[in-house]
Amino acid sequence: MKLRLEFCVISSILLTGLIVASLGTSTPTANAARLTSLLDRSPAAAKLQYQHLRERAAELGTEVIPEFQGVKASDRFPEVPLINQDGQSLNFRTDLVLNRTTCFAMFYTRCTGSCPGTVTKMLKIRESLTSEFGRDNIRFVCITLDPEHDSPETLRSYAESVNGLNNSELADIHFCTGAPEDLEQVRLALGMYDLDPEVDADKSQHAAMIVIGNDRYNRWASSPSGLPVEEIHETCLRIAGTTERQRFGLRLALDSGFKDDALVDIEDAPVGFSTAAAAANSSASCCSKNASADSCCKDQTATGSCCHNKTSP
Repeated sequence: MKLRLEFCVISSILLTGLIVASLGTSTPTANAARLTSLLDRSPAAAKLQYQHLRERAAELGTEVIPEFQGVKASDRFPEVPLINQDGQSLNFRTDLVLNRTTCFAMFYTRCTGSCPGTVTKMLKIRESLTSEFGRDNIRFVCITLDPEHDSPETLRSYAESVNGLNNSELADIHFCTGAPEDLEQVRLALGMYDLDPEVDADKSQHAAMIVIGNDRYNRWASSPSGLPVEEIHETCLRIAGTTERQRFGLRLALDSGFKDDALVDIEDAPVGFSTAAAAANSSASCCSKNASADSCCKDQTATGSCCHNKTSP
């Protein structure tokens, strides 16, 4: 009897492990596909699931969340001048942070590692988040880690090479340089540093992050730029959103196996995910002409602005 009991326990553990392994972890789209495969996806079942989605979305509030009152993270930020690709002087705290929602990234034009991918993600979420918030309610700032080389003229050339300045209907984007000591203060203020001094001395270690701040609500977050653009978009929604439905409705839609158009007829439903997904599948605005081919073009047969200047393998 004891052996039978032990056998049953071991069998149950093994079976549980197999089930967990079979489900695994994946992107929201893959999770939706797994959900579809496990459920009866008859038209009647799909209708019930969609109705559940609508009911849950309706429970999320549409009231504007009160703005933060008190000491803000930005109160300690340095007020140092940055110079953008047009030679315009911008004060870091008052012009780029104070009472604004801003996405920041750090890069340098001679980087052939993570920088091209980081800038590409910034350009993609610039498209998707403009569709969500409008061009005047969010902005994007790419700050060089190599001010000795990256002059405003160099930054403009780089921005043009990645098609970063080709659409005036999108939210503002600035490619900025400045005095090395000022940029160091900005880097530390944004949290783009490593606790290990040796690692921190390598500027390439700080180029694969996107930081978003919503100063009105004192909300800040960072995201690895290597994540899928849809996930970075959702992270930005959590920080920049001004209602509960805007902040969490998209995740509800994804978890239920639908895209944002499932909520299109619901007031204050989140938008922009489809734009982000479309941008993620496009090779446009991919990388600088100075970047190595392998850093942005995995498919050696690909074409487009990302790859047409690459050398043959």
